[in-house]
Amino acid sequence: MSGGILGMDLDDWSAQISFWLPGAQTPETISTGDGEEDRIPAVLCRRTDRDVWTYGKEALETARRGGGVLADRLLSRALAGEQLEIGGEWFEAAALLALFIKRSLSLLGGAMRPEKADFFMFTLERVDRQALEMVERIALLLSLPPERVSCQSRAESFFFYNISQPEELWRHSCLICDFGGERLKTLLLEVNRHTRPATVTVAQEEHPELERQDNREEMDEAFLSIFRSVSDGRIIDTVYLIGDGFAGEWYPKTLAVMCRNRRVFQGNNLYSKGACYGGKAKRPGGGVSGREYVYLGSDMLRVNVGLLTEKRGKETCLSLLDAGMNWFDARGECEFLLDADHTFTLRLTPVSGKKLREVVVTLSGVPERPPFATRIFLAASCPDAETVRLRMEDRGFGEFFPSSGLAWEESLPLTEVLAE
Repeated sequence: MSGGILGMDLDDWSAQISFWLPGAQTPETISTGDGEEDRIPAVLCRRTDRDVWTYGKEALETARRGGGVLADRLLSRALAGEQLEIGGEWFEAAALLALFIKRSLSLLGGAMRPEKADFFMFTLERVDRQALEMVERIALLLSLPPERVSCQSRAESFFFYNISQPEELWRHSCLICDFGGERLKTLLLEVNRHTRPATVTVAQEEHPELERQDNREEMDEAFLSIFRSVSDGRIIDTVYLIGDGFAGEWYPKTLAVMCRNRRVFQGNNLYSKGACYGGKAKRPGGGVSGREYVYLGSDMLRVNVGLLTEKRGKETCLSLLDAGMNWFDARGECEFLLDADHTFTLRLTPVSGKKLREVVVTLSGVPERPPFATRIFLAASCPDAETVRLRMEDRGFGEFFPSSGLAWEESLPLTEVLAE
């Protein structure tokens, strides 16, 4: 089937895939075949008897029987750009990860063709430049259109999942308790409704005091202490328990306190479904800007950047970059006529409500022309979350004043604006 959204939650140990078919109300999660929404072990195994790669549970079983060589920790190795030696041959870790993803996507059956999806969103523990480059490489290896493939953090997937749920579930705060690893992690979502649009943050914390062990009573006491500390002074509407560490019902004391005036859900597909919701919003034409809620994560642009212009005698601000965008997705461009001073002004408005700032940019060496007879092309992007990079080009003024070919670049740090 053409169209639809794919979301894959991926870490070093497992993966999970959700998909959102055209016309469906909500995303679904791939079943591994036993009727459960299980995670897929993120491993490959190259068989020793023939050149065949198995994946997931079959790969683990093949390696356990001694029938092949296991390739694991594919994500971290792909992020590091490593090469792996398997059976006397060297393989690019990113290529092996792409093979694992391809094999896992076969579980879609005829429900959706990945290359025909409107958007494919990966969600990872964190997103940085290495993650972006890796996802671009994966898209190339899988022959997926690069403009339809992206990645976001699990915290951002939490945001997109929540704003797609009934508001009574997250009117105040919302909490994830993630016990998928060896120790507990919490993600606390909070909404500031005093800004327009309302801003949402997700605070993440790791709790080494709760690790997997045999003493269930000690684990329950540690979990209860953590929950009371995180929830102290806050109204938490909903708690999500994520990860196989919550199997076995070892936390009756904590659960009894947690369920007082709160909704508690247990499951493992929030991140992958959140990737689908994020993919729908970020696909071309999805309309990320202008939302009622804006997520402010560590990889988000926190300042609106606009160009001050004059229209019909009145000053107006033309939006270039919108706060709430991933800095690596933040791009804007426009053309305008330069004034006699060879300057233009940018307005920087923090979404937090702090004082706005105006920055005057002067272009040196512009050929002498009458006022407003020089057309400037302006492109804005972000090399990181706290810097705006500008590129300007002289495009002349039609047949009257040909372009000089001059170009300028400038970087604007946002640290002072965010601190004021």
